[in-house]
Amino acid sequence: MVQKSDKQHTISIASRPVPKGRPRLGRRGRVFTPVKTLEAEALINGAWQMSDGPIFEGPVWIRVEFTPTSMEITVGESELELSKLRGDIDNYVKTIMDGLNGVAWADDKQVHHVEAWKA
Repeated sequence: MVQKSDKQHTISIASRPVPKGRPRLGRRGRVFTPVKTLEAEALINGAWQMSDGPIFEGPVWIRVEFTPTSMEITVGESELELSKLRGDIDNYVKTIMDGLNGVAWADDKQVHHVEAWKA
């Protein structure tokens, strides 16, 4: 389980959550990120900066609550040591969720709560 410290920061964004779009292949064979994804990432980035959110160093935890019209994002300092696992935690989770499609559930859009940490 994640050990949390008291150092944390929360932002609320009144915008519909956008799932990350898959990279696309352009006409000249170049890969690009969909504009909708880029705009959503820029909105979140800007909201964090406007709130004077800190840049955490070391291990952190994140809690995100999605509604049809908003997102509340809390990032906090963790008291755990950095993991020796090199991959991004979202990629590990995505592999598991995609691997369980059709056997543990019909589609991973049924999943509404995920807890994950790297030890």
